[in-house]
Amino acid sequence: MTFFSVLFALFAEQYVPVGKDHWVMRMCRNWVKKVPNFCDTGEADAAKIAIAMLLIPPVFLVFAVHLWLIFNQPLFALFWNVTIVYFFMGFRQFSHHFTRIQELLNNRQIESARTELSAWVGPSLNTETLTESEVVRHTLERSILAVHSHVFGVFFWFLVPIGPAGVVMYRLTLMAQETWKFGNASPVLIEHINKWRYLIDWVPTRLTAIGFTIVGNFEKAVYAWRFHQQKWDNQSAAILIGTGGGALGVQLGEPLAQLGSLEAIQLAEEGVLPVQEYGMLPVPAHLASGASLVWRAVVLWMILLAMLSIAIWL
Repeated sequence: MTFFSVLFALFAEQYVPVGKDHWVMRMCRNWVKKVPNFCDTGEADAAKIAIAMLLIPPVFLVFAVHLWLIFNQPLFALFWNVTIVYFFMGFRQFSHHFTRIQELLNNRQIESARTELSAWVGPSLNTETLTESEVVRHTLERSILAVHSHVFGVFFWFLVPIGPAGVVMYRLTLMAQETWKFGNASPVLIEHINKWRYLIDWVPTRLTAIGFTIVGNFEKAVYAWRFHQQKWDNQSAAILIGTGGGALGVQLGEPLAQLGSLEAIQLAEEGVLPVQEYGMLPVPAHLASGASLVWRAVVLWMILLAMLSIAIWL
């Protein structure tokens, strides 16, 4: 049932994508925005209560329906699983930005590409002075993070025993993290939701990175995983973007600092190889390679899921 649920949800999402303004997404965003108003007092205990209040009611409701349908209406249980994965996966919620930027760069419309990237990323990135290579770099980085949070992370939490309830928990956590840092949440609540996100995303992050490593350039992906994490402050983002860029053979993130002469000599005397940049500078053609990498990773995990399902049936 799990394999077909994911497969049907993927097909449905490709043909009838769920946009950000869908009523389900609006309802989730409203719930996420209201929770801090109820119990966020700026204290650690209140932050834990707020996160519990955010997750427990919807997760319990989805899980209760899931259990009841499994024992009473198995066919409708499949429909329920497909529905939850379909609404909360959101593959197409970000892919239109990626596709639009790719088209604009291919047509040499760099100003329009900067505007589209700014509309996607938001105020956290100033795109006015970005070069073409930097636009491609930020687009690839944002896409790698988005495909993990919208697709591969959802896959993982759907495979755990709580099924669709895990999907709801994961996506609500990500929505809260993105919303509260720009809303009225206290710094303590933001800190706790970041810690909770890191906890539930620890395993999915590494599985996504393994997938990129397998379907892309293995040697460069592993090298970036080991040595390029210092480019990013967030460890999860560092693992994902590092392995994604290595798998593509593209330099992502800010360039590594150049070693001074004395430091280079000292490393040479110790027999230690300095950390190097691997891969090419990003160009528009790498956007198509990035899309191909994502789909190869999706196919890889679908094949593994199918093999697991067959093993369970046998």
